[in-house]
Amino acid sequence: MRLVFSVLWFDDSEDYFDSLDIEPLKQEVFSWGFSPDIKMVTTPEGFTSHRPFEKLDLIVVDRYLEDYQDGQEFIADLRSNAIYTEVIFYTAGNVSDLWDAIREKQLEGVFVSSRNDILPKISKVGRQSIRKVLDLENMRGIVMAEVGELDHLLDEIITIGIGSLPKEQQISIYTRFYEAATKQQQTDSDRLAKFSKNPEVNEMLALCDSNKRWQNFNRLWKCHEKLRGKDRIGDYEVEVLQPRNCLAHGRPELQGDRCYLFRHHGKEFRFDDEASLGLRKTILRYKDSFSDILITLMNG
Repeated sequence: MRLVFSVLWFDDSEDYFDSLDIEPLKQEVFSWGFSPDIKMVTTPEGFTSHRPFEKLDLIVVDRYLEDYQDGQEFIADLRSNAIYTEVIFYTAGNVSDLWDAIREKQLEGVFVSSRNDILPKISKVGRQSIRKVLDLENMRGIVMAEVGELDHLLDEIITIGIGSLPKEQQISIYTRFYEAATKQQQTDSDRLAKFSKNPEVNEMLALCDSNKRWQNFNRLWKCHEKLRGKDRIGDYEVEVLQPRNCLAHGRPELQGDRCYLFRHHGKEFRFDDEASLGLRKTILRYKDSFSDILITLMNG
């Protein structure tokens, strides 16, 4: 799972979708430390275009759909194709009648709601779904995957940013990178020597780990006219990379307060529900910041 909570919502009434205010729901998903991705579709074709459905966290379906006698027929079709994403099934009619229809079709893994209560129901079911994936091992995987995405954003920022600098400023960044990398990567001296003779951005990025990407980002920030003077976005190394390294390489030690303590290269990270939520929110903040910086560099 990634730090995105994805919902596919199928109702054949465009007017109904227009009447909804889903902003509070989106803000609640953000409060869980996830980014909301709520796709609303009004046709079976629009729905099936989002296959494979197993990548979704939640499917929401109206009982009464134009191309099906009843919405439960639609859910039965999903289940017959081995799609086991959790589903909320809602109705503007009598909820007890809906339960009867579900039992008749022997549908599994279906939640039920009235149309009037659908937004709170999505929130409740979504919170339960998120809780299932936030154990220690899943959270470690999420952090690894998200830092990988942030690495790609930094690569794009550095590539575009350095490409728009005067040659002498490019050389300055390349030189400082070479000097710093030489100290840390003596075992890769041949490759660094080759880079020194013919420096260019793709080869520099190939020699970078996450920390070196952040260092190059800071070098770019100091000299690029579109970034210089802007408020700094934080200390990515301390806030994201150090916890990531502890989770990836440290051995979890269960503490008396039921949290886990990770140690790696003299750094410590205490992992519990609060730390997990804080780290997810921090990753989302950096993802937004890096995306905004990339747009700034690409425009003009």
